[in-house]
Amino acid sequence: MKEFIQRNGQFLIMLLIWVVSGFVNTYLAYAAVGISILLLKRRSMYAELIVGFLFILILSDSRQYQLDFAKTIKNVYLVLLTFFMLFDKKQFRYKNTFFLPFVPFLAWSVVTVIKAPQFSLAAQKTLSYGLLFLVTPTYFIKVFHEYGKPFLRDLVWFITLLLIIGLGLIVLKPDFVFLAGRYTGILGNPNGLGIFGTLFFIFFACVQIKFRDLFNKNELIVIYSLIILSLILTGSRNALTSVLLFLFFLRFYKISYWLGFLALIGVAFVYQTVISNLPTILEALGLAEALRADTLESGSGRLVAWLFAWNIINSSVEQFLMGGGFSFDEFLFFMYRDWLSTLGHQGGVHNTYLALWMNTGIIGLILWLIGFFRTIFKAVSITYTAVPLMYAVLFSCTFEAWLMGSLNPYTITFLLILSLITTKDESFQLAGSETADAPAERT
Repeated sequence: MKEFIQRNGQFLIMLLIWVVSGFVNTYLAYAAVGISILLLKRRSMYAELIVGFLFILILSDSRQYQLDFAKTIKNVYLVLLTFFMLFDKKQFRYKNTFFLPFVPFLAWSVVTVIKAPQFSLAAQKTLSYGLLFLVTPTYFIKVFHEYGKPFLRDLVWFITLLLIIGLGLIVLKPDFVFLAGRYTGILGNPNGLGIFGTLFFIFFACVQIKFRDLFNKNELIVIYSLIILSLILTGSRNALTSVLLFLFFLRFYKISYWLGFLALIGVAFVYQTVISNLPTILEALGLAEALRADTLESGSGRLVAWLFAWNIINSSVEQFLMGGGFSFDEFLFFMYRDWLSTLGHQGGVHNTYLALWMNTGIIGLILWLIGFFRTIFKAVSITYTAVPLMYAVLFSCTFEAWLMGSLNPYTITFLLILSLITTKDESFQLAGSETADAPAERT
């Protein structure tokens, strides 16, 4: 960590200036971020560009009004990244085929925009979703070809540093990192940190499995401990269960894919028994209060949201097939927020599949799943982490709609994971040898 901070001091100071500028004046923050993006591009610091974008997406999730500038600038940031990619093809000479399995879904999403009650917003969200799937893997491919494994190491340390800052604020400014008694870190809500922590855990595990020598034993202990501590403090049952599922299946798929499949069948048999007795199990483990066992039956209001979404989906044949365009779920849940609140629910649909169905219809949902499974199956021949990742993500998406969004810190992290596991190990080794005499990566 010390070596990472020393080597990337200037970049970290730049990010700090973004935050401080937001606390001073919104327009000053716009200027600081905009000038920084142009300077990074001029110096060909593409690793810093993509990490800076991730940082802006994290800030945009915050509930602190001083950081609201990130909610606006993230759109500009994504557009600039796209322009750099399209109009400087000499810098992006490596082919990106990652997004191709999702092209049918993206094309269909454009069609469904015509039905959106908020056409402009739906069009923007559809565009940003497509651009994120195009831009993130493209920059990842470029960066690892230029820097190799050091980029992954620095990215892990960067996110770890953000976790440390969040934990430090528990002492320094607790109201900044707690919401309704639950820990949020530097993100906006505890469930959000739970999703981000889950994805970072999986990303770090995939990195460590691919490159055993990238982190020593003490570093592994520190990083894993910080992630788990952050997840426990959020009280997110979804996050902890997703991590446990990933670790559980990882053990079996490491040995054999057939053994992993048998483990899946075993989990399916005991699932209902465990769920039925989960409050008792949590009570016996002393985790009933921390994991809110009293809300298990109602799913913290999720059952209300799911039933409402299901009724909307089945309201007409057209809605069932085509949906209502991107952001249709947000529009309806906002419109009926008072009524849903009386039923015990606050927030959105809390289910990625229902959100996809509401927005793009059953056709869109199927096309998205085809793209997802095609990408996973491509990774299966490269790493045994692919299928455990699939199970963890599919479970997480059952209780949160994060994969329906584009400009959040979760979807981009998910895309980074997919980019990592679909890249053959020898590509990283080649990148490392090509840059053996180059300066260390500066992210």
